[in-house]
Amino acid sequence: MGKLQKMSEAEREIMQFVWAAGPSVSSAKLLDDLKTINREWKPNTVLTFLARLIEKGILTSVRHGRSNEYIPLITESEYKQFETRTFLNSVHDGSVKSFITALYEGNDLTAEEIAELKQWFSQKEAKE
Repeated sequence: MGKLQKMSEAEREIMQFVWAAGPSVSSAKLLDDLKTINREWKPNTVLTFLARLIEKGILTSVRHGRSNEYIPLITESEYKQFETRTFLNSVHDGSVKSFITALYEGNDLTAEEIAELKQWFSQKEAKE
């Protein structure tokens, strides 16, 4: 996967559409899709964001005639793992326990979520 870089909010919005589109998407389709969420960026703005995503190692492009097709180099799940690990390392020194403790002590976990986590951990332990 190489050295990823964090996406901006605008880049993340664009990537949501790229990931949803399937294996590849054209810039024209992206512009149309962005209009559905009232994002009427000018084409040059979208192209700038796409170029940045290519520089960050998140996308690649293939030329087809006069247009480009954009292909994700990572899945949404892989990016979420990257963001999560980055957050854990910078805020919790890489400690998942520290993160969960912060959620628990901040009353951010419901009893139902705690039960779900217990069940999830039990299932993971049973597989090992």
